[in-house]
Amino acid sequence: MSKFDLISSASLEGAEEFMKKQQAYASLKRDELENIPESEIVEAVTGWIEGKFKENWSDMCEVVNSLPTPCLNLYCADFVAKEVLDGGFGQAFFNISADFIGAAAEGFHALDCEKAAAAVEKALEINKSVGGKGSHSFDDFLSLMSRDDYDEADEMFRKAYSRERFSALAYKYVMRYKKYFGNE
Repeated sequence: MSKFDLISSASLEGAEEFMKKQQAYASLKRDELENIPESEIVEAVTGWIEGKFKENWSDMCEVVNSLPTPCLNLYCADFVAKEVLDGGFGQAFFNISADFIGAAAEGFHALDCEKAAAAVEKALEINKSVGGKGSHSFDDFLSLMSRDDYDEADEMFRKAYSRERFSALAYKYVMRYKKYFGNE
């Protein structure tokens, strides 16, 4: 869960719980990984990664680019999945770079989420064929969201992606590469 998921929190209690977990995960230790439930592993390791960002996230790109490959794979796949599930690939390409989305495809491959990776790769092909994204004006956003170029890729992704399956595969992945996740 990223700080942007806080907006969808229905209650103050949910927000307080989110902040408490984020603070705990920011200092996640490697030896704690095995005690984290499978259903929370993605939240834990992405919280640990986001704990490295400045409060205003101005250094997000720098931090993400410095991550070891296993961390990058998981973080990008999770981040893009949330974007696509929230507003489709049109929104994802408007909000984040095609390079970041390409890294997510690699992440889905690394996690053995081949159908989700195929959907992301299809969206990358579509993005390239429609000329990528332009500026970031509100009119550009409305124009992009009114197009149906990404509908097929959106549907492919929604059919391929399951949060439960992703968490199960992520748990195995984190345990296999746990020397890269968490603080010593």
